[in-house]
Amino acid sequence: MASLQMFYHPRAVVHLLILCLVLGPAYGQGNWNKPLSLDMNISPMKKANQFMATLQVRNNVAQCRAVKVSTEINPNIKYLSSHAIYTSCLCSVNNYFWDIQVSSNTALQGKAEVVPAKGICPDDENVFPETSYIGTATQKIIVS
Repeated sequence: MASLQMFYHPRAVVHLLILCLVLGPAYGQGNWNKPLSLDMNISPMKKANQFMATLQVRNNVAQCRAVKVSTEINPNIKYLSSHAIYTSCLCSVNNYFWDIQVSSNTALQGKAEVVPAKGICPDDENVFPETSYIGTATQKIIVS
């Protein structure tokens, strides 16, 4: 009981509140501010000015979430197969690919958007509640 008497002093309560405010948000704060991490990689292919674009999307939360992954339209980039837009249930890390041909020096921007999980994530998955988060990653492409 003597150890709890310190909480009857206003100064001790204020110190405890400040400690909670400092320590509380620091743990796991990055997960709420940045639920997805994106990394764009551009690899040259055998033919000149052709590249494989890979967008790695990492889920920073311990629960699955539904994401829609795409690239921004760019007049200097031609998609060799199609300008695919992927929708998937992301539980840890996924890679998304596009084969592109580039006409001049440019940049490619990949985008991952959290979307409603209905019909995307299986019903038995532990799904993180929907947020309105959109993450982007950009990579410069130099044509030789």
